Parts: sequence; C-alpha cells; structure tokens
Amino acid sequence: MAQRAADSHREAGAYLASARGEPSPEEAHLSAYELNRMDQQAASAALARQRLHRLLGNPYFARVDFCENGSTSQTYIGRSAFTWENRSLISDWRSPVAALFYDFEPGPASFATPSGSREGQLTLKRQISIERGQLVWAADSSSSVRDEVLARALSRTSDTRMHDIVNSIQQEQNVIIRDERPGTLVIQGVAGSGKTSIALHRIAYLLYQQKDRLNAQSVAILSPSSVFSDYISGVLPELGEEPVRQWSVHGLAQVLLEGMAKVQPPRSFADEADPARARRAAAKGTEAFARQLTQWLEAQLGASGDGPSLFEPRDLAVGGSTASADWLAQRFAAYAPVPFEERLHLVAGDALALAQGATFGRYAHVMPTRKELKGRLLRMMRAKNPLALYRRFLAETGQSKLLRASQKGMVEWEDAFPLLLCALAFRGADGFPAAAQVRHLVVDEMQDLTPVQHEALARLFPGSKTLLGDVNQLVDGRTGQVPEAVAAHYPDARTMRLMRSYRSTWEIAHLAQQVLPVAGLQAVERHGDAPLIRRCRDTSGTLAAVAEAVAAWQKDGRRTLGIICKSDLLAARYGELLAHDFPVTLITDRTETFPAGVAVTSVRLAKGLEFDEAVLLDADCQQYATEADRHLLYTAITRAMHRLTVLYRHEPSPFLPQ
Repeated sequence: MAQRAADSHREAGAYLASARGEPSPEEAHLSAYELNRMDQQAASAALARQRLHRLLGNPYFARVDFCENGSTSQTYIGRSAFTWENRSLISDWRSPVAALFYDFEPGPASFATPSGSREGQLTLKRQISIERGQLVWAADSSSSVRDEVLARALSRTSDTRMHDIVNSIQQEQNVIIRDERPGTLVIQGVAGSGKTSIALHRIAYLLYQQKDRLNAQSVAILSPSSVFSDYISGVLPELGEEPVRQWSVHGLAQVLLEGMAKVQPPRSFADEADPARARRAAAKGTEAFARQLTQWLEAQLGASGDGPSLFEPRDLAVGGSTASADWLAQRFAAYAPVPFEERLHLVAGDALALAQGATFGRYAHVMPTRKELKGRLLRMMRAKNPLALYRRFLAETGQSKLLRASQKGMVEWEDAFPLLLCALAFRGADGFPAAAQVRHLVVDEMQDLTPVQHEALARLFPGSKTLLGDVNQLVDGRTGQVPEAVAAHYPDARTMRLMRSYRSTWEIAHLAQQVLPVAGLQAVERHGDAPLIRRCRDTSGTLAAVAEAVAAWQKDGRRTLGIICKSDLLAARYGELLAHDFPVTLITDRTETFPAGVAVTSVRLAKGLEFDEAVLLDADCQQYATEADRHLLYTAITRAMHRLTVLYRHEPSPFLPQ
C-alpha cells in the first residue's frame, strides 16, 4: 500500500511536470488537491507500515479471556491493534478491553465501552513474552508470576533511551494513564515510581482516545534539560504515536521572549558564587513575589480610570476632529481587562469612527490609519513594552534592585517568567503562537519551578495539563513547593500520588531512605549489592576509586555508568581529569543526546535520568551539609538502578549512615 501510494504520487508529479503551457486555475486547483490527497495517503500508509514492522517482532504481550452471559471471547493485547479481513486479531493496549489485563485478576471483572459497562468473569489472564518473532515464555497470572514479570523488567540493563512499559504497567499507574478528566493532573511520585513514563503513556492514551481534539502537533512536553528530552524521545514512537514537540524550560522562555529579551541560561544554586545574585534569585522564587506581581498586573489591566493607570492620554487630533484626553481615558477603561495592545487597537478604532462623522473637505484626505493611531496611543502609555512594564512593577513595589538587565537586552534567568507575565498583559495568550497551538502540556520536574513560572505556564497554556515531580528531589534550594501549592496555580487541578519505587535495588533504596526518610514510600524488593561508601582522602584517591568502579562496570557488561558531582563546575573539572584514563562524556546544558558508556554530570543535569550504576563524588560534610544539600544527595543516590558507589574525602556527609 505504501509503495502504491508513492508510485501514484510520483506519476502524478511527472505528469504535471511534463504538461505543456499554463494550466487553467481549475486544473491547477484540482492538481494541488490531488497531490495533497496523495501526500496524506502516503503518510498514512508509511505510518501503517511502521506499525506492522514493529508488530512483526513483538505482536502482542498478553491474552485475556472474558466470559459474558455464558459466551467467552479471547483478546490478544499488543502495542498496536491489528485487523485482518474485518476481524480484530490484536487489540491496542489503550482499548477499553485492555483494562481487563491491567486492572483485574481472574474472577469478576468489567470494562467500560461507549455503550456502557460490560460485566462478566475474567477466566484467563496470560502474560506472553515474544522477542524477534519467537515465543520466549508464557505464564497465566498469579501473584508469583506478576512479581517475576516485574522483576524481569526491573533487572534489565538501562539504555540511552527510555522505553515503554506497556507489558508491566501496574494498577495504580494505569489509573493515572487512563484518567481522561479535563483540567490539570498533578502527579507527586517518589523517586523511581515511573512518573515520567506514566505521563508519556498517558499522552499516548489521550491521543488514542481523543483523536478529535488532540494530535501530535497540539501536545508539548516541558523538560528540565535537552539531554532529558532526548532520553524520553523514543517512548511515544514505540507506542505507535508521532513525536510531540519538546522544550526545555530555558528553551521555551527563549522562544516566547524572542524579540523582547535574551535570557541567560539557568545557573545551579550549587554553582552560585555571587551572593547578591543568589539573593535576587531567592527573592524572585517566592510565592509572595508571584502573588505581588500577578495582583499588580491585574490591577493595571482592570484600571477604571479612578486610580493610577498606565495610560496617560492627551488630546488626540484625528482628521478634522479631536478625541479629548478624558474621552480616550474612558474608552481605554471601558475595555478592561483586555490586554493592552488589543485595547489600544480598539480605542484607535473608536477614535477613527468618531472622527469619520466630523471629517469632511480637505481633512478627509489626511485621515490616519488605525495602525498609525495605535502607535500614537502607545506613546501615551507609561510602559510601552513588557520589559518597561516589569521595571515599573519593581519600582512601584520598591524592588528595583532585583533587576540586572544588561545593555544588550539580556535578563537573568529568574526574570524570564516574570517578564512573560508582563508580556501576557500586553499581548494576551493569543499573542504567543507557539503556545497557542498547545492543547495539552506535560511539565516534568515540577518541584524545581518557581511560583512565578507555574503562574506563567497556567496562563500561557489554558488547555489541559499533566504536571509531575517529586518534592523530595529538589535540586535548587531556593525553590520547592508541595504538590498542593503547585496545584493552587492551576484552575481545576487535582493531585494524585505514587508511593511505590521500582528503579533501584532494595539496598540502594534503603540508603536513600536513610539520607532522606520519605513517609509511605514502598520499595520493590529487588536485591543487589550493598552500596559501597568509601573514603578517598584526596583527588588522586578519588580518581583511583572511580577507575576501579569503571573496571567493575565494564566487567558486568552494563551499558551506562553515571559519575555524579554536586555542581556543574565540579563535573567539568572531574570530566577533564577522568578523560585522561578512559572515554567519558560530560553532560552539560548544551548536551542534546543521552550518552552510552561513562557519563560525568552534575546532580542538576542527572535529575530524571537513570544509570545502571552510579558513582557519587565528594559526598563530604562540606559539600552536603545543609537541608538543601540533603535533597541533592537523595536525588543523586536514586539515579542508580543496580549498583552504587559513594566516595568522600575526609568526613562523610552527616546525612550518610555513619
């Protein structure tokens, strides 16, 4: 089918190219329509071929037998559906009947359909492993079988890409994936609970269920870094969906502020050497700052003319008449709370309409355009652009010292989203085309966003949203909100929790709990080597210990090893030193792909990633001493899946077991 579509498209193009003379408008229109139809047909055929290719190696992973009113039906479940001669042979994992596999054990069961709930008995639940077209094993469901299947999935070697988990989705995860309610879903998940994977599977599920509302172009993912975006980029294609757009938080700010300001890259608080800048960042990261800014902007947008206003009108000559300052002020106030640019556009239109009835003779030939009038009205604004508006807010609230904008129009990272809120007051949400196309936004690592950033995202993306993170994995001690505080920024938000951890062995999870006890956390009991906590005394001892860990990792034949430092600066220095002994990749803000092999990174950039093995460097009482450092140490420890080595120089961090 795909080949036939491609051949037809090529033949049609060759025919048009060989046609002599200019085609009539009707022929040109029909030709363009036909080529467009062929393009769509070819794309659909190519997508179907890709799905079939994936099905060849692993067509299905489960079978359920459902008895209803004495009649039993067999259903095979796979990543994609497959129909032959009008007969459904394999059902998609997102189909209603697939809920029998995820939510029930043999016995009474039910699943929802468009015509209502179907109730009966689940008489067989069989899990099946097929690799490269060959049956590896099959087992009927029981508690021991479920545990074995989960253990197989968790004991795998990590990869440079996150993979789908359709054959091991747990019941509590499935509840979140199949949640179709509108609004914002806030997911608080402990380290290793699979929250990112769950969010991606939820997107695939919504794309399947809501084809009339969502497509790949209307979904976006906001990730903490470019390397993380690459790490998760393969999940949706594995599930048969097209890739969706992805932004890092910094990348989104740059896109939305283009033409207004340039934005400095984020700087980890662990690397901050300027106390004054640290104080500015901390002040702009509070709930009080966000509340103060939003209330001030709402007051400006809703100004009635009785109090201070950003609009300072003067008599305006329009053609042969004059619009008085008082009349302009009344019209400006009448359009509150419309954004400023649109409001000026409307007032300019009113002024033109007023002048047209009083303009005749020679004045009829000198009537300004609406655009010209809008420009003259803009000059009557006390703040003529978003940056000027932000400066005015800081000045009126006695916080002018918080802004350090360079002469080249570069603002500090912490000013980007306050500036976006000011731009919203000027343009409105429709003034940002990149954001206007998004109907569902996924925000990962929500705990590291400030209240101002959450407020801006809520207003820029009014559609449905999925937010996820873990308040225990803070990598910036100047931020951090509990899930309920995050949810308060989003209308109609609801919060769900995931308390079961799957990533790390029980021994690694136990160490993490000693560093930062998390109430209610349940670690899957998968055992491995006890974490090694080792004193190294100096840099040469540290490098020797890392070399030993790398040799052991190579012997085990695993794919990824993360060497994790507290700060970006330390990661860069260790990366340079270690590169003399073996190949390493330094992960920075500019890294675009998650590397195989040995990677050196900071805790900030390791956030969200996972490694077969991890080595933590300089876990000393000097490096990890404060409560903010405790969260960093916890985040670093929970990156390891199978083995962990913790190195310190003189005295270990007080958060480590003595």
